[in-house]
Amino acid sequence: MTSWLQQVRLYTQPQLLIILLLGMISGLPFLLTLSTLSFWMAESGVSKTTIGLFMLVSLPYSLKFLWAPFTDHFSLPYLTPRFGQRRSWALLSQLGLLVSLVSLAHCDPSDAIALTALSAFFVAFFSASQDIIIDAYRIEILKADNGGAGAAMEAIGFRFGMLASGAGALYLAHTFTWRIAYLTMAVGIIFGMIVFCCIAEPQHKKITPLTHRQKKSTPLSQWLHALFVMPWAQLPRKRELIYLLVFIFCFKMGDTVLNAMGAPFLYDLGFSKIEYANVTKIFGITLMVFGGLIGGVMIHQLGILQSTVMCVGLQGVSCLMFLIQSLVGHRLSVLMITVGVESFCSGMVSAIFIAYISNFCRQPYTASHFTLLYSFGSFCRVLISVLAGWSADHIGWTPLFLITGTFILPAVYILIKLVQLEENKAHSVDLTSTPTSATHSMR
Repeated sequence: MTSWLQQVRLYTQPQLLIILLLGMISGLPFLLTLSTLSFWMAESGVSKTTIGLFMLVSLPYSLKFLWAPFTDHFSLPYLTPRFGQRRSWALLSQLGLLVSLVSLAHCDPSDAIALTALSAFFVAFFSASQDIIIDAYRIEILKADNGGAGAAMEAIGFRFGMLASGAGALYLAHTFTWRIAYLTMAVGIIFGMIVFCCIAEPQHKKITPLTHRQKKSTPLSQWLHALFVMPWAQLPRKRELIYLLVFIFCFKMGDTVLNAMGAPFLYDLGFSKIEYANVTKIFGITLMVFGGLIGGVMIHQLGILQSTVMCVGLQGVSCLMFLIQSLVGHRLSVLMITVGVESFCSGMVSAIFIAYISNFCRQPYTASHFTLLYSFGSFCRVLISVLAGWSADHIGWTPLFLITGTFILPAVYILIKLVQLEENKAHSVDLTSTPTSATHSMR
């Protein structure tokens, strides 16, 4: 018990409190193109298939690895000399995010679905760009032994940001209009810009930028190799990469389906905006915070492997609760249990997933490494969301949640394969470390 309490005290360190604040900034715009926008579209009469397809506007979260290397390599004129490499790119991203949110606030999904999609796309693009910097900042500012706690604090802060863009936006939309709700969220971006102006720039290894003369003299192939291939080539554990990507897909399945389609599902069951906000946002996000804290402590106490296995099992329980909710219908008491289980699991999943893939990131390509792996998870989220929307229209909610729950089995299998590869790799090193072992191996 004393050991667990010591781990909890980690969260009071000033650096972790900064990570908490940055997580809030990262989470603020996230739901504005996902569940909040989905509820707005469902209320406007948009079909579930269109809502599922609308998740394609969040593709920038999946493709941000394409421009993440630019944040490692290039400096911004005027901003970088004054704010540093990370903060200058963050401020530029937030400026674009502010303009995009104002544009989305003036859209109407029922009359101008294309304009709504375009505005939402740019919100996702600049939000994803902001996340690139925040994730790199977290990895570079924290020591290795605080990685789990840092991932948990970022996930918790992210949930607080989601609370503002989820429950906060829904309350504002219920009291006023959707336009007022989204404009209020845009004001929150200004707060994020102030935060980045006040915090310190992290110390990180710098990549020598290409000067104007070097750009002309360097062949295009070498330029692209330095910008994109080198960060990928320096990722550790390349032999396990395929297993890792498959595991990410299976690991994200349950969490993605429940988050992306939860709002249309509860709307179909007859829950109002206020019921949805009270249960899924306030109550749910509170449990997400506890889940994130426990997830960070679990990483220190049990290790990343056991923590991940436990999260995979809890995802199966979450899918089972949504299946039960689809059978009982509009019952608020059951919804409390369903949302409680799913939210607690989601908080743990976010913290452990971030901590796991952060172990693969190395300077000076911190932003590129983390983004490459995290973007694949985001790509899985988009693909799964589109398929989930189509499935909900054609096979119904109950079969959808049942199929989603079965993905815990391949996730556990792939995780075991990853562990076996690590053990074989360590065993090979041991065999070649002494002449006796080497001779025995040859025999």
